[in-house]
Amino acid sequence: MKLLPLLVLPVAALFLAIAPVSESWSATTWYALGAITALVAAAYVWRTWTRSVVVLDDAGMTLQLPGGLETWPYEKLLKYRRIGKYRVRMCFDPDRPDAPHLHMHISADFINPAAFVESLLDHYAETQGYELSWLADDDHAQAA
Repeated sequence: MKLLPLLVLPVAALFLAIAPVSESWSATTWYALGAITALVAAAYVWRTWTRSVVVLDDAGMTLQLPGGLETWPYEKLLKYRRIGKYRVRMCFDPDRPDAPHLHMHISADFINPAAFVESLLDHYAETQGYELSWLADDDHAQAA
């Protein structure tokens, strides 16, 4: 999903190619513009790729959120849910004393979400000593 903005590049290139301002550009200008665009797109893909890493270790699940790199311990995991073909939504308890029924959803997209969920549940069971009990959506809505 985060690579979707790159689909704008061919459309923008087409409009630039037929624009009157680019009529007198030489092939060298087009090559330079194409090289700069390719470098910017590669930098964007690299930045997106490096920020999309999710690490499951003894400390918990670490991932890049808008506020920065955050680690959510497994004991705060309330439930998970597969949404669509690639997305997994995890529900965590933020442990706020002023709002004891508040919970936070963190969604992430994976190429192989089944393998991620299996690994997440394995780490949860190893660290907590028991498996995550499943809450149906209706039960979870009533608990919140």
